[in-house]
Amino acid sequence: MRFAGVKELKQQTMDILNASIKEDIIITAYGKPTAILHHVTEEDLADYLIENAPAFKTRVEEAAAEYAAHGGIAADALIKKLERRRGTKKV
Repeated sequence: MRFAGVKELKQQTMDILNASIKEDIIITAYGKPTAILHHVTEEDLADYLIENAPAFKTRVEEAAAEYAAHGGIAADALIKKLERRRGTKKV
């Protein structure tokens, strides 16, 4: 883990971005940590955006509340329900 001040970040942005591939970099302002620079791939970004989308969080919370209120469904029952919906039969 490396520390870099705001001034260093401003002057050496590309070097610091490249260094973030190998390790996280803590950005400081006036000696206090203000941000963490963490390397992100396109796949990581997609996951991050989905996980932090307010609508997604709301749907997960609603599903958890519904499960808590009504209980779940057994795996065998779910498979049968899905097979009926698809119109396929078990071989």
